[in-house]
Amino acid sequence: MYDSFYNLKMMPFENTPDPRFFFQSEQHREALAAIEYTIRMRKGFVLITGDIGSGKTTVGRAMCERIGHSATIVNITHSHRDGESLIRQALRALDIRSQRNEDHGRMLERLGSYLLDRVNQACPVVLFVDEAQTLSDDALEELRLMSTFDTATQKAIQIVLIGQPELRQHIANTRRLAALRQRIVLAKHLRPLDQKDIILYVEHRLRVASNNPSVPAVRFEAGAYNRMQQTTHGIPRLINVICDNALLMGFVGETRSIGSAIVNRVIEDMVPNFGDDSDSGISTTPALGLTGTY
Repeated sequence: MYDSFYNLKMMPFENTPDPRFFFQSEQHREALAAIEYTIRMRKGFVLITGDIGSGKTTVGRAMCERIGHSATIVNITHSHRDGESLIRQALRALDIRSQRNEDHGRMLERLGSYLLDRVNQACPVVLFVDEAQTLSDDALEELRLMSTFDTATQKAIQIVLIGQPELRQHIANTRRLAALRQRIVLAKHLRPLDQKDIILYVEHRLRVASNNPSVPAVRFEAGAYNRMQQTTHGIPRLINVICDNALLMGFVGETRSIGSAIVNRVIEDMVPNFGDDSDSGISTTPALGLTGTY
């Protein structure tokens, strides 16, 4: 709606994990490097955690795009309550034929044969598990069993676990998952963006979306960034929500400079999400109702 007014070729603040908008803050670069190292060196498990809206899924999607031409990628996106449903999804994704009533052991054998046939090829099999905190202990144990098909020199499957902070805590503190814990070779936790990174993040998304990246047709003022930091605490998804609505309000007001007054108006309209602030009636707490992947 406001794209032509701001000379944009796409909407810059959609809350989808679009790798084109991947913002390489230091910590996001480290997470991406951890995943790439684990996959390329055939190390096995890597764990990426972060709060809701911190950019975990975007890191995963950016990695999938980077290695998609040189790896067989299986995305596990459903909440599995048992190991059997998880392995059946993996078999379907890899186009491995199995019988409807086939027992668990036989399915593992089929997967193992497939993986060992592929192990010497230059195209590794990578299992990306997003929202992994929703998996049951049985499903997490199934992932460990999948990872046991090793040769003498390398892992036959690479597994990327992406989830909320409770996943890290659960794996660390659950005795049954001790064997899985020992197989995780790298773990990274994404923290909220600081004030400097919020500015760089918003400017990056505007450049990517702009028809003229060197001179975007809209700018956010310092006061706007201050209010964003106070309200979102550096959570990218919430920053996107505020910026998207601020651009709409700027379009209605026919201005290409977004200041604190516009951002304050946006935040006031989002009271159901942000709650109340003791000083201004405006929230300083991230919305608990925003869920999903990012």
